[in-house]
Amino acid sequence: MNVKRLDGRMLNFWVAKSAGLTLSESDAHPGRRHDPDSGFWHPHSYNPANDWSHAGAIISEEWYAIEDMLVEWFGPQWPHIPAIADRPLTWFLRAYVATQFGDEVEDHLGGVAPPPAANDSGGEAPWSTLADRRPKSGLLALMGRFSW
Repeated sequence: MNVKRLDGRMLNFWVAKSAGLTLSESDAHPGRRHDPDSGFWHPHSYNPANDWSHAGAIISEEWYAIEDMLVEWFGPQWPHIPAIADRPLTWFLRAYVATQFGDEVEDHLGGVAPPPAANDSGGEAPWSTLADRRPKSGLLALMGRFSW
């Protein structure tokens, strides 16, 4: 899978792998906060794709490599590209993953089962993203088949 297409849970997985975090064997309860100093991550509590507090330290420590990757992908005018300006966190993390693994990664979660779709109360799980809830556009699916 092209790193530029990573999003949501897949992006969280590859960021955790890039950061050298180990999947926690204990079941993190939904709503529990991620401990950035633990060296572990769990799909219920680690969400750098949508939480600046999870991604901020990574971006801060790896900024020069991230910026170099963005320049490589888009040129020196990358800050003025609307897609990046609209979703900077996503693009910064995609670039971070690319600095660790290159432009292509496996398109599976490496044996990590995704979190369930809803919590025990029947409500929406706290880790779900707006992208997961948006109706899928047929036009977007068609455009996704083309390599830009």
